[in-house]
Amino acid sequence: MTDQAPLFEITSGRRRRRALFVAGGAAMIAAVAAGIAWWWLQPAREGVRLHAGASAFPWSRAPSSGDAADAAAAAPAAAVPAAAGSSSASAALSTAPSAFDLCGLGRVVVPSGGSDREGGPLAALPAPVGRFPLAEAQARVGQVLAAGDAKQRVASRVLQPADEDSATVGAWARGLLADGLASGDAQAQRWAAAACPFLEDEARCRRQLARARVQAEPANALHWLHWASEEPEAADAAWAGLLRARYWREQPLGLAGLAVRALPADVPAYLQSTLAVDAMARDAAFPAPPLSIALERCRPAGGGAPAATSPGVPGASPGDCERLARLLVEKGDSVQALMLGRELGEHIGWTASRLQQLDQEVDHLQRQEHRWAVDERRPLGCETVEGQRSHITAVEREGELPVLRRGAAAPPPPGSAAPSAGPR
Repeated sequence: MTDQAPLFEITSGRRRRRALFVAGGAAMIAAVAAGIAWWWLQPAREGVRLHAGASAFPWSRAPSSGDAADAAAAAPAAAVPAAAGSSSASAALSTAPSAFDLCGLGRVVVPSGGSDREGGPLAALPAPVGRFPLAEAQARVGQVLAAGDAKQRVASRVLQPADEDSATVGAWARGLLADGLASGDAQAQRWAAAACPFLEDEARCRRQLARARVQAEPANALHWLHWASEEPEAADAAWAGLLRARYWREQPLGLAGLAVRALPADVPAYLQSTLAVDAMARDAAFPAPPLSIALERCRPAGGGAPAATSPGVPGASPGDCERLARLLVEKGDSVQALMLGRELGEHIGWTASRLQQLDQEVDHLQRQEHRWAVDERRPLGCETVEGQRSHITAVEREGELPVLRRGAAAPPPPGSAAPSAGPR
Protein backbone atom coordinates (compact mmCIF):
# COMPACT_ATOMS: atom_id res chain seq x y z
CA MET A 1 0.00 0.00 0.00
CA THR A 2 1.30 3.45 -0.88
CA ASP A 3 2.44 5.63 2.01
CA GLN A 4 -0.14 8.41 2.51
CA ALA A 5 2.07 10.76 4.54
CA PRO A 6 3.11 12.96 1.55
CA LEU A 7 -0.51 13.49 0.49
CA PHE A 8 -1.47 14.38 4.03
CA GLU A 9 1.36 16.88 4.32
CA ILE A 10 0.33 18.59 1.07
CA THR A 11 -3.32 18.96 1.97
CA SER A 12 -3.65 19.05 5.74
CA GLY A 13 -2.88 22.76 6.10
CA ARG A 14 -5.43 23.73 3.46
CA ARG A 15 -8.08 21.46 4.98
CA ARG A 16 -7.49 22.89 8.44
CA ARG A 17 -8.04 26.37 6.99
CA ARG A 18 -11.29 25.28 5.36
CA ALA A 19 -12.41 23.61 8.57
CA LEU A 20 -11.67 26.76 10.55
CA PHE A 21 -13.67 28.85 8.07
CA VAL A 22 -16.68 26.53 8.40
CA ALA A 23 -16.32 26.26 12.17
CA GLY A 24 -15.86 30.01 12.54
CA GLY A 25 -18.99 30.81 10.55
CA ALA A 26 -21.00 28.21 12.43
CA ALA A 27 -19.73 29.47 15.78
CA MET A 28 -20.62 33.07 14.93
CA ILE A 29 -24.16 32.15 13.91
CA ALA A 30 -24.59 29.83 16.88
CA ALA A 31 -23.42 32.53 19.29
CA VAL A 32 -25.94 35.01 17.91
CA ALA A 33 -28.68 32.37 18.02
CA ALA A 34 -27.89 31.45 21.60
CA GLY A 35 -27.80 35.05 22.70
CA ILE A 36 -31.15 35.99 21.25
CA ALA A 37 -32.99 32.81 22.28
CA TRP A 38 -32.50 32.37 26.00
CA TRP A 39 -33.73 35.65 27.44
CA TRP A 40 -37.34 34.61 27.93
CA LEU A 41 -36.70 30.85 28.16
CA GLN A 42 -34.40 30.70 31.16
CA PRO A 43 -35.07 30.86 34.93
CA ALA A 44 -35.74 34.29 36.36
CA ARG A 45 -33.01 36.44 37.85
CA GLU A 46 -34.03 39.70 39.46
CA GLY A 47 -37.45 39.31 37.90
CA VAL A 48 -36.16 38.96 34.33
CA ARG A 49 -35.61 35.69 32.45
CA LEU A 50 -31.86 35.73 31.93
CA HIS A 51 -29.36 32.98 31.31
CA ALA A 52 -26.78 32.60 34.07
CA GLY A 53 -23.96 33.53 31.68
CA ALA A 54 -25.75 36.49 30.12
CA SER A 55 -24.01 39.30 31.99
CA ALA A 56 -22.10 40.47 28.89
CA PHE A 57 -25.05 40.40 26.52
CA PRO A 58 -26.65 43.76 25.72
CA TRP A 59 -30.03 42.76 27.14
CA SER A 60 -28.60 42.55 30.63
CA ARG A 61 -27.12 46.07 30.57
CA ALA A 62 -28.66 48.95 32.41
CA PRO A 63 -30.34 51.41 30.02
CA SER A 64 -28.27 54.34 28.80
CA SER A 65 -29.18 57.83 29.93
CA GLY A 66 -31.45 58.19 26.90
CA ASP A 67 -33.08 54.86 27.57
CA ALA A 68 -33.63 55.66 31.22
CA ALA A 69 -36.06 58.47 30.47
CA ASP A 70 -38.07 56.19 28.19
CA ALA A 71 -37.91 53.45 30.78
CA ALA A 72 -39.10 55.68 33.57
CA ALA A 73 -42.06 56.84 31.50
CA ALA A 74 -42.98 53.34 30.39
CA ALA A 75 -42.54 51.37 33.60
CA PRO A 76 -41.09 53.03 36.70
CA ALA A 77 -38.84 50.70 38.62
CA ALA A 78 -39.96 49.50 42.01
CA ALA A 79 -37.81 50.80 44.84
CA VAL A 80 -35.59 48.06 46.25
CA PRO A 81 -33.61 48.80 49.41
CA ALA A 82 -29.85 48.63 48.90
CA ALA A 83 -28.09 45.84 50.70
CA ALA A 84 -26.00 46.78 53.69
CA GLY A 85 -22.53 47.90 52.62
CA SER A 86 -23.43 48.33 48.94
CA SER A 87 -22.67 51.53 47.09
CA SER A 88 -25.41 53.84 45.89
CA ALA A 89 -24.30 53.16 42.31
CA SER A 90 -24.78 49.41 42.64
CA ALA A 91 -28.10 49.95 44.35
CA ALA A 92 -29.25 52.18 41.50
CA LEU A 93 -28.16 49.56 38.98
CA SER A 94 -30.08 46.83 40.78
CA THR A 95 -33.28 48.87 40.73
CA ALA A 96 -32.96 50.32 37.24
CA PRO A 97 -35.34 48.99 34.59
CA SER A 98 -34.01 47.58 31.34
CA ALA A 99 -35.34 48.81 28.00
CA PHE A 100 -35.22 46.70 24.83
CA ASP A 101 -35.94 47.56 21.20
CA LEU A 102 -37.93 44.67 19.75
CA CYS A 103 -38.76 45.01 16.05
CA GLY A 104 -42.46 44.59 15.48
CA LEU A 105 -43.25 45.48 19.07
CA GLY A 106 -41.32 48.62 19.96
CA ARG A 107 -39.58 49.66 23.18
CA VAL A 108 -40.23 47.21 26.00
CA VAL A 109 -39.16 47.94 29.55
CA VAL A 110 -38.56 45.15 32.05
CA PRO A 111 -38.56 46.48 35.62
CA SER A 112 -36.05 45.21 38.12
CA GLY A 113 -37.24 43.07 40.99
CA GLY A 114 -40.76 41.76 40.50
CA SER A 115 -42.96 39.31 42.32
CA ASP A 116 -42.52 35.59 42.72
CA ARG A 117 -45.80 34.84 40.98
CA GLU A 118 -45.75 32.57 37.95
CA GLY A 119 -44.17 34.37 35.04
CA GLY A 120 -42.78 37.17 37.20
CA PRO A 121 -42.89 40.63 35.60
CA LEU A 122 -42.92 39.11 32.10
CA ALA A 123 -46.54 38.10 32.63
CA ALA A 124 -47.48 41.77 32.77
CA LEU A 125 -45.76 42.62 29.48
CA PRO A 126 -47.57 42.68 26.11
CA ALA A 127 -48.61 39.27 24.78
CA PRO A 128 -45.84 38.87 22.13
CA VAL A 129 -43.23 39.17 24.88
CA GLY A 130 -45.07 37.11 27.49
CA ARG A 131 -44.10 33.70 28.73
CA PHE A 132 -42.23 31.46 26.27
CA PRO A 133 -43.16 33.27 23.04
CA LEU A 134 -40.23 31.79 21.15
CA ALA A 135 -41.36 28.23 21.83
CA GLU A 136 -44.85 29.12 20.63
CA ALA A 137 -43.50 30.68 17.43
CA GLN A 138 -41.25 27.66 16.80
CA ALA A 139 -44.20 25.34 17.17
CA ARG A 140 -46.23 27.35 14.64
CA VAL A 141 -43.41 27.31 12.08
CA GLY A 142 -43.05 23.57 12.61
CA GLN A 143 -46.77 23.07 12.03
CA VAL A 144 -46.70 25.07 8.78
CA LEU A 145 -43.74 23.07 7.44
CA ALA A 146 -45.04 19.71 8.68
CA ALA A 147 -48.24 20.27 6.73
CA GLY A 148 -46.33 20.81 3.48
CA ASP A 149 -44.55 18.53 1.02
CA ALA A 150 -41.79 16.06 1.87
CA LYS A 151 -39.04 18.69 1.63
CA GLN A 152 -40.90 20.97 4.02
CA ARG A 153 -41.43 18.05 6.40
CA VAL A 154 -37.68 17.40 6.34
CA ALA A 155 -37.08 21.06 7.23
CA SER A 156 -39.63 20.83 10.04
CA ARG A 157 -37.86 17.83 11.58
CA VAL A 158 -34.37 19.34 11.21
CA LEU A 159 -35.48 22.62 12.78
CA GLN A 160 -37.19 20.79 15.65
CA PRO A 161 -34.94 17.82 16.43
CA ALA A 162 -35.77 15.32 19.12
CA ASP A 163 -33.73 15.29 22.29
CA GLU A 164 -30.81 12.91 21.74
CA ASP A 165 -31.49 11.21 25.07
CA SER A 166 -35.23 10.91 24.62
CA ALA A 167 -37.19 7.81 23.72
CA THR A 168 -38.53 9.58 20.63
CA VAL A 169 -35.21 10.20 18.87
CA GLY A 170 -35.41 6.89 16.94
CA ALA A 171 -38.86 7.69 15.57
CA TRP A 172 -37.74 11.22 14.71
CA ALA A 173 -34.71 9.89 12.80
CA ARG A 174 -36.72 7.24 10.91
CA GLY A 175 -39.30 9.84 9.90
CA LEU A 176 -36.60 12.26 8.77
CA LEU A 177 -34.91 9.62 6.60
CA ALA A 178 -38.24 8.53 5.09
CA ASP A 179 -39.24 12.11 4.26
CA GLY A 180 -35.82 12.81 2.77
CA LEU A 181 -35.95 9.80 0.46
CA ALA A 182 -39.57 10.54 -0.49
CA SER A 183 -38.84 14.19 -1.32
CA GLY A 184 -36.85 13.50 -4.49
CA ASP A 185 -35.02 16.73 -3.65
CA ALA A 186 -31.23 16.59 -3.31
CA GLN A 187 -31.07 19.48 -0.87
CA ALA A 188 -33.66 17.90 1.43
CA GLN A 189 -31.77 14.62 1.22
CA ARG A 190 -28.60 16.39 2.32
CA TRP A 191 -30.45 17.79 5.35
CA ALA A 192 -31.92 14.37 6.09
CA ALA A 193 -28.43 13.02 6.81
CA ALA A 194 -28.92 14.55 10.28
CA ALA A 195 -30.95 11.41 11.03
CA CYS A 196 -28.17 8.91 10.32
CA PRO A 197 -26.26 9.05 13.64
CA PHE A 198 -29.46 8.04 15.45
CA LEU A 199 -30.28 5.00 13.33
CA GLU A 200 -29.08 1.47 13.89
CA ASP A 201 -27.09 1.37 10.62
CA GLU A 202 -25.63 4.85 10.20
CA ALA A 203 -23.44 3.93 7.23
CA ARG A 204 -26.38 2.44 5.31
CA CYS A 205 -28.42 5.60 5.95
CA ARG A 206 -25.64 7.80 4.57
CA ARG A 207 -25.19 5.60 1.50
CA GLN A 208 -28.93 5.64 0.76
CA LEU A 209 -29.09 9.41 0.88
CA ALA A 210 -25.89 9.92 -1.11
CA ARG A 211 -27.15 7.63 -3.89
CA ALA A 212 -30.51 9.39 -3.91
CA ARG A 213 -28.85 12.78 -4.25
CA VAL A 214 -26.78 11.92 -7.33
CA GLN A 215 -29.95 10.59 -8.97
CA ALA A 216 -31.97 13.67 -8.05
CA GLU A 217 -29.39 16.23 -9.27
CA PRO A 218 -26.67 14.56 -11.37
CA ALA A 219 -25.24 17.83 -12.69
CA ASN A 220 -24.17 18.94 -9.20
CA ALA A 221 -20.56 18.03 -8.32
CA LEU A 222 -21.32 18.37 -4.59
CA HIS A 223 -23.41 15.20 -4.57
CA TRP A 224 -20.88 13.04 -6.42
CA LEU A 225 -18.16 14.13 -4.02
CA HIS A 226 -20.38 13.24 -1.08
CA TRP A 227 -21.17 9.83 -2.59
CA ALA A 228 -17.45 9.10 -3.04
CA SER A 229 -16.92 9.99 0.62
CA GLU A 230 -19.80 7.89 1.94
CA GLU A 231 -19.28 4.83 -0.28
CA PRO A 232 -15.60 4.37 -1.24
CA GLU A 233 -16.46 1.10 -3.02
CA ALA A 234 -18.33 3.18 -5.61
CA ALA A 235 -15.38 5.52 -6.22
CA ASP A 236 -15.10 4.78 -9.96
CA ALA A 237 -18.77 5.58 -10.59
CA ALA A 238 -18.59 8.64 -8.35
CA TRP A 239 -15.50 9.93 -10.17
CA ALA A 240 -17.17 9.47 -13.55
CA GLY A 241 -20.19 11.41 -12.32
CA LEU A 242 -17.97 14.13 -10.88
CA LEU A 243 -16.33 14.63 -14.25
CA ARG A 244 -19.76 14.95 -15.93
CA ALA A 245 -20.97 17.54 -13.40
CA ARG A 246 -21.59 21.07 -14.66
CA TYR A 247 -21.68 23.10 -11.44
CA TRP A 248 -21.35 23.09 -7.65
CA ARG A 249 -24.56 24.11 -5.91
CA GLU A 250 -24.41 24.07 -2.12
CA GLN A 251 -27.31 26.47 -1.54
CA PRO A 252 -26.14 28.01 1.74
CA LEU A 253 -29.00 29.30 3.90
CA GLY A 254 -31.56 27.21 2.01
CA LEU A 255 -32.95 25.91 5.31
CA ALA A 256 -33.13 29.42 6.74
CA GLY A 257 -34.95 30.65 3.64
CA LEU A 258 -37.55 27.90 3.95
CA ALA A 259 -38.05 28.75 7.61
CA VAL A 260 -38.46 32.47 6.89
CA ARG A 261 -41.13 31.80 4.25
CA ALA A 262 -43.03 29.58 6.69
CA LEU A 263 -43.18 32.22 9.41
CA PRO A 264 -46.76 33.37 10.07
CA ALA A 265 -47.19 37.05 9.28
CA ASP A 266 -48.49 37.87 12.75
CA VAL A 267 -45.32 36.66 14.51
CA PRO A 268 -43.46 39.81 15.64
CA ALA A 269 -40.34 40.54 13.61
CA TYR A 270 -37.96 40.13 16.54
CA LEU A 271 -39.19 36.54 17.02
CA GLN A 272 -38.94 35.91 13.28
CA SER A 273 -35.33 37.04 13.48
CA THR A 274 -34.57 34.69 16.36
CA LEU A 275 -36.03 31.72 14.50
CA ALA A 276 -34.18 32.65 11.29
CA VAL A 277 -30.83 32.81 13.07
CA ASP A 278 -31.48 29.39 14.60
CA ALA A 279 -32.13 28.03 11.09
CA MET A 280 -28.91 29.68 9.85
CA ALA A 281 -26.98 27.87 12.56
CA ARG A 282 -28.46 24.55 11.44
CA ASP A 283 -27.59 25.37 7.80
CA ALA A 284 -23.96 25.79 8.86
CA ALA A 285 -23.95 22.25 10.28
CA PHE A 286 -23.81 20.74 6.75
CA PRO A 287 -20.19 21.25 5.59
CA ALA A 288 -18.81 20.25 2.20
CA PRO A 289 -17.31 16.76 1.83
CA PRO A 290 -13.55 16.17 1.60
CA LEU A 291 -11.77 16.35 -1.73
CA SER A 292 -10.01 13.01 -1.17
CA ILE A 293 -11.04 11.27 -4.39
CA ALA A 294 -9.64 14.07 -6.56
CA LEU A 295 -6.43 14.37 -4.57
CA GLU A 296 -5.93 10.62 -4.85
CA ARG A 297 -6.50 10.40 -8.61
CA CYS A 298 -4.97 13.63 -9.90
CA ARG A 299 -1.24 13.84 -10.53
CA PRO A 300 0.33 16.20 -7.99
CA ALA A 301 2.57 19.11 -8.88
CA GLY A 302 6.11 18.03 -9.67
CA GLY A 303 5.11 15.11 -11.86
CA GLY A 304 4.75 12.49 -9.13
CA ALA A 305 2.37 9.57 -9.39
CA PRO A 306 -1.25 9.97 -8.26
CA ALA A 307 -1.85 8.93 -4.68
CA ALA A 308 -4.55 6.32 -5.41
CA THR A 309 -3.93 3.34 -3.17
CA SER A 310 -6.32 0.67 -4.47
CA PRO A 311 -4.96 -1.77 -7.06
CA GLY A 312 -6.31 -1.10 -10.52
CA VAL A 313 -7.43 2.46 -9.81
CA PRO A 314 -6.23 4.59 -12.75
CA GLY A 315 -4.91 8.09 -12.36
CA ALA A 316 -6.98 10.89 -13.84
CA SER A 317 -5.93 12.82 -16.91
CA PRO A 318 -4.49 16.31 -16.35
CA GLY A 319 -7.32 17.77 -18.43
CA ASP A 320 -9.99 16.19 -16.21
CA CYS A 321 -8.32 17.46 -13.05
CA GLU A 322 -7.93 20.97 -14.48
CA ARG A 323 -11.58 21.04 -15.52
CA LEU A 324 -12.72 19.94 -12.05
CA ALA A 325 -10.61 22.56 -10.28
CA ARG A 326 -11.96 25.28 -12.57
CA LEU A 327 -15.54 24.10 -12.02
CA LEU A 328 -15.11 24.51 -8.26
CA VAL A 329 -13.64 27.99 -8.65
CA GLU A 330 -15.82 29.28 -11.50
CA LYS A 331 -19.13 27.40 -11.22
CA GLY A 332 -19.62 27.22 -7.46
CA ASP A 333 -22.04 29.16 -5.28
CA SER A 334 -20.17 29.06 -1.95
CA VAL A 335 -16.90 30.08 -0.33
CA GLN A 336 -16.31 26.42 0.47
CA ALA A 337 -16.33 25.58 -3.25
CA LEU A 338 -13.81 28.34 -3.90
CA MET A 339 -11.52 26.93 -1.21
CA LEU A 340 -11.86 23.38 -2.53
CA GLY A 341 -10.97 24.55 -6.02
CA ARG A 342 -7.95 26.39 -4.68
CA GLU A 343 -6.87 23.23 -2.82
CA LEU A 344 -7.10 21.09 -5.95
CA GLY A 345 -5.43 23.78 -8.05
CA GLU A 346 -2.45 23.85 -5.72
CA HIS A 347 -2.26 20.05 -5.87
CA ILE A 348 -2.12 19.95 -9.67
CA GLY A 349 0.38 22.77 -10.01
CA TRP A 350 -1.43 26.06 -10.59
CA THR A 351 0.92 29.03 -10.65
CA ALA A 352 1.81 30.87 -7.47
CA SER A 353 0.21 34.09 -8.77
CA ARG A 354 -3.08 32.30 -9.50
CA LEU A 355 -3.11 30.72 -6.03
CA GLN A 356 -2.25 34.04 -4.42
CA GLN A 357 -5.16 35.72 -6.20
CA LEU A 358 -7.54 33.07 -4.86
CA ASP A 359 -6.08 33.39 -1.37
CA GLN A 360 -6.64 37.13 -1.44
CA GLU A 361 -10.24 36.74 -2.54
CA VAL A 362 -11.01 34.14 0.11
CA ASP A 363 -9.41 36.30 2.80
CA HIS A 364 -11.36 39.33 1.59
CA LEU A 365 -14.63 37.43 1.71
CA GLN A 366 -13.84 36.11 5.17
CA ARG A 367 -13.08 39.59 6.45
CA GLN A 368 -16.09 41.31 5.03
CA GLU A 369 -18.87 42.01 7.46
CA HIS A 370 -22.30 40.58 6.70
CA ARG A 371 -24.99 43.13 6.02
CA TRP A 372 -27.09 41.64 8.82
CA ALA A 373 -24.35 42.07 11.45
CA VAL A 374 -25.89 42.44 14.89
CA ASP A 375 -26.03 45.86 16.51
CA GLU A 376 -24.96 44.85 20.00
CA ARG A 377 -26.98 47.66 21.58
CA ARG A 378 -30.14 46.73 19.69
CA PRO A 379 -29.70 43.06 18.64
CA LEU A 380 -33.38 42.72 17.77
CA GLY A 381 -34.01 46.22 16.46
CA CYS A 382 -35.57 46.58 13.03
CA GLU A 383 -32.33 47.52 11.26
CA THR A 384 -30.70 44.24 12.30
CA VAL A 385 -33.82 42.19 11.61
CA GLU A 386 -34.45 43.65 8.15
CA GLY A 387 -30.78 43.37 7.15
CA GLN A 388 -30.73 39.74 8.19
CA ARG A 389 -33.87 38.89 6.23
CA SER A 390 -32.50 40.61 3.13
CA HIS A 391 -29.24 38.68 3.46
CA ILE A 392 -31.01 35.31 3.73
CA THR A 393 -33.24 36.07 0.75
CA ALA A 394 -30.34 37.24 -1.42
CA VAL A 395 -28.13 34.25 -0.61
CA GLU A 396 -30.95 31.82 -1.29
CA ARG A 397 -31.76 33.50 -4.61
CA GLU A 398 -28.26 34.26 -5.93
CA GLY A 399 -25.84 32.07 -3.98
CA GLU A 400 -23.40 32.95 -1.24
CA LEU A 401 -20.48 34.01 -3.46
CA PRO A 402 -22.27 36.69 -5.51
CA VAL A 403 -23.79 38.21 -2.37
CA LEU A 404 -20.53 38.28 -0.44
CA ARG A 405 -18.63 39.63 -3.44
CA ARG A 406 -21.16 42.41 -3.88
CA GLY A 407 -20.99 43.23 -0.18
CA ALA A 408 -17.19 43.23 -0.19
CA ALA A 409 -17.12 45.60 -3.16
CA ALA A 410 -19.56 48.07 -1.61
CA PRO A 411 -18.11 50.99 0.39
CA PRO A 412 -18.50 50.60 4.16
CA PRO A 413 -21.28 52.61 5.82
CA PRO A 414 -20.16 56.00 7.17
CA GLY A 415 -18.56 55.70 10.57
CA SER A 416 -18.26 51.92 10.48
CA ALA A 417 -15.12 50.23 11.77
CA ALA A 418 -12.90 48.19 9.50
CA PRO A 419 -13.96 44.54 9.51
CA SER A 420 -11.86 42.18 11.58
CA ALA A 421 -9.97 39.29 10.05
CA GLY A 422 -11.90 36.08 9.57
CA PRO A 423 -10.86 32.65 10.77
CA ARG A 424 -7.68 31.23 9.30
